[in-house]
Amino acid sequence: MDVIIDVIFEMGSILLMGIVFFVLYVYGKLILIKIGLIDAEEVDETKKEDESDGSM
Repeated sequence: MDVIIDVIFEMGSILLMGIVFFVLYVYGKLILIKIGLIDAEEVDETKKEDESDGSM
């Protein structure tokens, strides 16, 4: 029973760390766009290029 609890605890902590790092990545990117270190247009252009490549 202790092994099952340990496995569930480890899986939960790994999932929680993944969520935390994803949120930090998204907010970090938004902050960089807001202060001007990254152009929002560059981010949009890369998405448009990916969409146009898929349609051909």
